[in-house]
Amino acid sequence: GAVVGAVPPLMGWTAAGGELLSPEAALLSGALFLWQIPHFLALAWMYRADYAAGGYEMLPRRDPTGERTAAVCLEYSCYLTALPFAVWASGLTGCMFAVESLAFNGVMLAAAARFVLAPPNARVQQAQYARRLFFASLGYLPLFFGCLLLHQQSNRHAATEDEEVAAPEAARARLREAGRQYCLHEQLEAPSLCPKGAADEVAAVAHEVAARAAAGLAGSRQTQPPS
Repeated sequence: GAVVGAVPPLMGWTAAGGELLSPEAALLSGALFLWQIPHFLALAWMYRADYAAGGYEMLPRRDPTGERTAAVCLEYSCYLTALPFAVWASGLTGCMFAVESLAFNGVMLAAAARFVLAPPNARVQQAQYARRLFFASLGYLPLFFGCLLLHQQSNRHAATEDEEVAAPEAARARLREAGRQYCLHEQLEAPSLCPKGAADEVAAVAHEVAARAAAGLAGSRQTQPPS
């Protein structure tokens, strides 16, 4: 089910002219795939009796204590937390997407952790924590994709018509400017305390290390005698 749920974003991306084998396609499908696991398992745990009565084989049906179900929810919530940092590292967004994602990912992680820490066979508490995780997942996607749209940097597949590009770009610029007025890191007097500046320095160092490693690897290959 998670694989099928990850297909519609790919359909929309390719219909808009995007490439199927691209980082953007992997991001869209990966986000939906990872999100669906805690979202659906929380729901399946709450209504496991109904799924069992309907003959559906769900993980909660084979998990009477709820420990495995909660553990899987927490595992995929951790993957979701790492995803924005991978997106930033790939250059699709700015670093503030990863920073801001700590807020809504933190809510998901906290809800999943409470589900895991519920006493085994404490059905009432487990149902309450599963419901909280489910509701947290409902608000997750709008925040995730809203921040992704705001902080995206790749525009390789945008429409070629100037009037089609100008309107969304202008709207995003206005949102960014409005956000800067309320963003704490923009008001910091010491640039070293700004997370964006620190992240840019880390990225620059990482790129320099990667370039040196690639140059050293290329040099070692050139100096190797032919076999």
